[in-house]
Amino acid sequence: MTFVRLFCRQMLICFICIAVLNGSGTHTTQAIAAPSHSSKQQEGGKAKKQIDQLKKLKLIEALNLDDAAAEKFFVRYNTEQKKVDEARKSLDDTMNELDKAKSSGNSEKIKQLTQQTLDKNKNLQNASNEMLRSVREVLNEKQYADFLVFEAKFQKQLNEILQNKRDAKRDSLKK
Repeated sequence: MTFVRLFCRQMLICFICIAVLNGSGTHTTQAIAAPSHSSKQQEGGKAKKQIDQLKKLKLIEALNLDDAAAEKFFVRYNTEQKKVDEARKSLDDTMNELDKAKSSGNSEKIKQLTQQTLDKNKNLQNASNEMLRSVREVLNEKQYADFLVFEAKFQKQLNEILQNKRDAKRDSLKK
């Protein structure tokens, strides 16, 4: 077993434990005192980093990457993923502005923001497609196929895990 695989398994277990511990105390903390906006952002940023780390560990395992291949892959992946994240944030910001503009009744502003939303959605699609094209260059065909399937399933599986956790928490509170 390579160092990367052994390290990944240990880190995966560690991240799952951290996520479970962080998730179990979140509702209690919020019930006692609503955190400030900045602490919510810090929590969200910390959770995103943990999920990103988990995703990277699972990618190494799913793609069966050795140390050298993992390094080449993640240089490309991180660069392109940053562009996707920036495009997504830009779209989200414009959607928030559009949501606020709806209540103002300013049809010209709404029209402008609607067009910006369409443009930024196209930018997000382009960034996502460029990421897919870019990582293809450092993977063999099977790895690339595994990557495409992984990308399609990861978010769905993560949402299911979080929903099951919320359901279990809710059930335990009913007792």
